[in-house]
Amino acid sequence: MNKTQKGAWFSIVSGLLALSIASYLTIQIGIRHKTPEGIGRYIWLPAFMLIMGIGIYFLRKKQSPAEPDSDERDNQIKHRAVLVAFISVIPLFLTASVIPQFFVGLDGSIPVWSLPIVTVLLFYIILLAYSIAVLIQYGRTGKGEQT
Repeated sequence: MNKTQKGAWFSIVSGLLALSIASYLTIQIGIRHKTPEGIGRYIWLPAFMLIMGIGIYFLRKKQSPAEPDSDERDNQIKHRAVLVAFISVIPLFLTASVIPQFFVGLDGSIPVWSLPIVTVLLFYIILLAYSIAVLIQYGRTGKGEQT
């Protein structure tokens, strides 16, 4: 597994971890109107930072000193994945502008504090699209590699 694949897996796992923590906190604070109690109040940030630190260590570690950082195929895969991510921006922003109408109606108003949250969620979805595109391209067989 090369550096690009490790980076894609890392971004998928870290994005899902951040999404699960944000969902839990949103349910606790926004819906149940409670703050997390007990050890759950203090464990989230150190656990997240520890997992990210371990992930970054393994992301930067090479399998062998002779392993190159990237080659032409890696650069081509990254280029195609960026293209997929940019193409996914258009329907995502259209969806993000239409969906609130179903919740607040045509004459309703959206709180200003929710707009940065929507933007960050869109960023995570675009990053997820990039990472999945990278992994799908590496998962294809028949590229002429020797095993």
